[in-house]
Amino acid sequence: MTTTFLFDLAIAVAAALLFSLLFYKLRLPMIVGQLVAGMVVGPFGLGLIRDTSAIDFLSTLGIILLLFVIGLELDPRHLKSVGSKAVVLTSVEFLVAFTVGVLAGLAAGWNFGTSLFLGSVLGLSSTAIVAKIVADRTHEHGENLAATIMMVMVVEDLIAVFLLFLIPELASGSRLQASAFLIVTGKAGFLFLATFGFSRYVGPRIINRVSQYEIEVGEISFLLALSFGFLFGVISDYLGFSPGIGALLTGFFLPVKHSRYVREKILPLKEAFIVFFFLSMGALIDVGAAISVGLPLVIILGAAIFGKLVGGSAGARLAKTGAPLLIGSILVPRGEFSLVLAKAGVDSAIVNSQLYPVAGLAVLATTLASPIIERSLRSSRTEKSVTES
Repeated sequence: MTTTFLFDLAIAVAAALLFSLLFYKLRLPMIVGQLVAGMVVGPFGLGLIRDTSAIDFLSTLGIILLLFVIGLELDPRHLKSVGSKAVVLTSVEFLVAFTVGVLAGLAAGWNFGTSLFLGSVLGLSSTAIVAKIVADRTHEHGENLAATIMMVMVVEDLIAVFLLFLIPELASGSRLQASAFLIVTGKAGFLFLATFGFSRYVGPRIINRVSQYEIEVGEISFLLALSFGFLFGVISDYLGFSPGIGALLTGFFLPVKHSRYVREKILPLKEAFIVFFFLSMGALIDVGAAISVGLPLVIILGAAIFGKLVGGSAGARLAKTGAPLLIGSILVPRGEFSLVLAKAGVDSAIVNSQLYPVAGLAVLATTLASPIIERSLRSSRTEKSVTES
């Protein structure tokens, strides 16, 4: 078992390295290279890796670490002015992407129930991929824009949790109850208050106490940094939310001085696990099953790109955040929640079984499209500046 795990790990790392370098040379995000690497070596590709359970486990750690660090990098003082903007932006971009997705499903000949699920799947951007893009480009786009986008991701994840919570109700055929919404809202409120209380009043005291022993036992600070993110990742998962949400809120609520201290301890390990997250996402994509949908697949993939680009741009304009097309392009990638929601629908036997592989291909297509659109926008702005000068 250990030998098999190490062999699979070696193949995955080698594939990630090769495709990351290739996509870097092509001036595309290395994230996309890691997705393709997972597709190639995974069970639906060459089949070099058939058991993805170990990599899936590592990917879960990766997203917790990624969002924990993103939370540490966000300054609450900058978010006071973007909270309402994020809600407006999310409401508009999700509804537009959802509506376009439903229409695409109907145009593809799917029934109304499956089309509704497709709309929900295409309405959710990838928290992990968007967070990675924001982290890599914060110096270009500015802190306020980055903060707004990450708040949009938090609201979207809450929407995803509501949708996932409702699937068992839909599968049972029973009527949706208001109590279901109240329960999820209560859990969200508890998680918010718990992370705020810990990060503001308990966490800083622990950091101050432990930092006194850093010279003698340096590992203590490292383990402390890990424990914060994972503790609330576990609590968040137990409450039915993404583990990354708890980690992000914990990092976000820490005072600036303490968040910088923790961030320095956690950064060396974060990047290693992030690779496995994107690898595992790629390994779940069954291209053959998605292509079997035929011509309607083109309609669906076009709707996936168009819906978020237009919805994000329209939402940014209404929220008056600036750079609407840029925000729309950053929100285009789909990812973890899209796949989870599609799989839950298929497993519950309430939607067409083709939905899951189509969702997988939509993840790849939208992740590839996002940097291409952003690059085109940057070129257009450069040409316009040259023309005006």
